[in-house]
Amino acid sequence: MLRRIREWLGMDSETQSAAIARARWLPRMDLPATPLSKPFTDERLPFWEREDGLIPPPGVDPRALFPLLRDLRDYIPDVSAGVWAWVRLCATPMARTLSGNEADRDEANEILNELDARVYGGFREQERGVESLTRALFLSAFTYGAFCGEIVLTENRRRIDRFIVIDPATIRFRLDPVSRRHVPYQIQPGGGLTALNPASFYYYGLDADGLSPYGRSPLLSLPLVIKLQQQMIRDMAKAQRNAGYPTIHFKIKPAPRERGESLNDYHERLQTEMDALRGEIECKQSDSNLLTYDNVEVQYIGPGGRGLQWTESMQAVSEQVVSALHLAPFMIGRNWGTTESWGAAQYQLVVNNARTVQEGGRQLAGWLMNLELALHGSPVRAETHFAPHHHVDLTQRAKAFEAFSRALVSLRDNGLLAPDAAQSRVDAIMRFM
Repeated sequence: MLRRIREWLGMDSETQSAAIARARWLPRMDLPATPLSKPFTDERLPFWEREDGLIPPPGVDPRALFPLLRDLRDYIPDVSAGVWAWVRLCATPMARTLSGNEADRDEANEILNELDARVYGGFREQERGVESLTRALFLSAFTYGAFCGEIVLTENRRRIDRFIVIDPATIRFRLDPVSRRHVPYQIQPGGGLTALNPASFYYYGLDADGLSPYGRSPLLSLPLVIKLQQQMIRDMAKAQRNAGYPTIHFKIKPAPRERGESLNDYHERLQTEMDALRGEIECKQSDSNLLTYDNVEVQYIGPGGRGLQWTESMQAVSEQVVSALHLAPFMIGRNWGTTESWGAAQYQLVVNNARTVQEGGRQLAGWLMNLELALHGSPVRAETHFAPHHHVDLTQRAKAFEAFSRALVSLRDNGLLAPDAAQSRVDAIMRFM
């Protein structure tokens, strides 16, 4: 009976066995097509989720915080030197490479040269192009922890007209619960929100985490330290100024009473001399001398014991500034006796940090160039590169590379390493030379 039913349904035993065999060999798909987790808790938290669904920036409102960070960068010498050093470390000369045949590359070079002349003007006609734009990115990233802007096309939408830099303090993000993408909005002067087009909007957040795309400024940990530093400098200035006016101790012997002088006249004369001496002391300058009476003895006194070492206290505060800026001390003019090898290690660490930030500038430049080429219908794709930093231990690195290359050649000649594998390892190590 079952066999007849299978024949009616077109399912003979052989077909069923083959179907079961195919089903057994199908891969088991445990990965979901839609996310099962939730980015935030279901309970609304007043300090996290707002009524409008926007993700609040971490800490203080950037519209109030960023002017303070800008003042720290512009008016505090150590902070200004640190930001200056970071921007110059990242802003090494740029170069671009193009794919495709020679004719397409020549045409693409003309397109990109024209783009470079109009995409970003800065504040002066001499500072134009993608390279100037990347320097603006580095300065904004190391000051505010973010950089953003928007591209504008020409009216015929055939090319990029310019790139407009936007104040990152006015940008807010809303998390799309379905796609989990951060949708950008801009706060308008009246308090309203304007949705920005993600296709034309660029945002770079320095050290942005998975839940908050805003980024973190390296200057956020500085206000308390800067307050202590500036207070110490003011106190030191007062103390040093006071040191130019030594503490004076007066020993006064009452003048003898003249014959026939009444007691009241005698007291008035003593008081007049005291008032004159007090007035002269109050008006004394650092380069002036005292004119006293023969019954006044002047002594200079100072504190006993070990005096306060201002250099030790200032060095302790300056170390906190250096730590907040993630710099080696010598990068902002501090040298506390580090050895050459330790200084080289610190410099290498700083260079590696600069390379990670350069990636944001490289992505911005590549995005602009490839979009311009696509608008012109060019099959060429552009890629930008920053010039590598000079190594302080170049001789040692060259010797290490030579030894490494000889070892690879020996392994290849003895059949212990395939030629393609040896070539790939050489290409990998050349990236860091």
